[in-house]
Amino acid sequence: MLKFLFKRSKKSSESSSQKRIDLFQRPLNSFQSVSQEKHIPNQTLSFKEVESDVNEKIKVFQRYVDSVKEASLKLEELTKMLKAGEITEETYRQLIGELGSQLSVSIEGIFKLREALELDRAKAKLEWAKEKIQMDSLKIQDNMYVDEFSGRYSPVYRWEEITSKIDKVLSSLTIMEEVSILEQYLSLIKDSLGGISSKAEFKEGKELCKRRLNLILEKWASIRRGKMDELINLDLKASEIEEKINEIDVRFAVGEIDRGTYESKISVLQGSLKNVRKEISEIRSLIDSVDMKIFRCQELLREIL
Repeated sequence: MLKFLFKRSKKSSESSSQKRIDLFQRPLNSFQSVSQEKHIPNQTLSFKEVESDVNEKIKVFQRYVDSVKEASLKLEELTKMLKAGEITEETYRQLIGELGSQLSVSIEGIFKLREALELDRAKAKLEWAKEKIQMDSLKIQDNMYVDEFSGRYSPVYRWEEITSKIDKVLSSLTIMEEVSILEQYLSLIKDSLGGISSKAEFKEGKELCKRRLNLILEKWASIRRGKMDELINLDLKASEIEEKINEIDVRFAVGEIDRGTYESKISVLQGSLKNVRKEISEIRSLIDSVDMKIFRCQELLREIL
């Protein structure tokens, strides 16, 4: 198992880790410099340039996500191996350092590219609105008809496609996964096992997590309210189903309906009630889990000096 997790020697691992960092850091730096060079107020955006830039960002973003998930799985395996006595504390600390470096670079990449993609999405929506107004104006002025085929290749549709593509990749990392990654990384920092080579880098990692956690808190507050509303509606739905079940029980007891009808209706109602209760349980579990992980992240941030 240890060979599966880390096949190289310490020297080659460090070299590999540095190559991984360079591989990820180069595209991230290029995105930052390109964004700064191309940022001209009120400039009309070129669809092809934006599409190409977004596609590359999405590719690198997914690479970071895969890297974090890989490192997280390895971290879990190493922890199990340590608890089972398969590896020593010294070996654990040595290998965890490499994972910390991988997590540090990848997490920074995820957060920065998420912000860049969110900005691209906002710009694409503005371009979509502008093209939509122009198209509607042309339709009115020229009584123009746009068939489905032409519509699919119109600027409106193409900007909409970019927005949809960004939404899809950003939603691929759920809020539960993101806060779990934060908790894991902060734990590594706290234990000084994150492969952080300097105090400045240590501080940068903490501040990065703090900024992202604040954004997650804002997002989660909105999602949580929606989930609580869902729970209220589902509780009402469950109560209504229970009342219907009681009603069917009474009607059967007084002989108003026969056994076949009773069993058929009860079966359907109990199945619906089971599904509703399952949904309620899943939502409550999600709320409790995210709340707990957010609290743990806040606690870790306070503990890290």
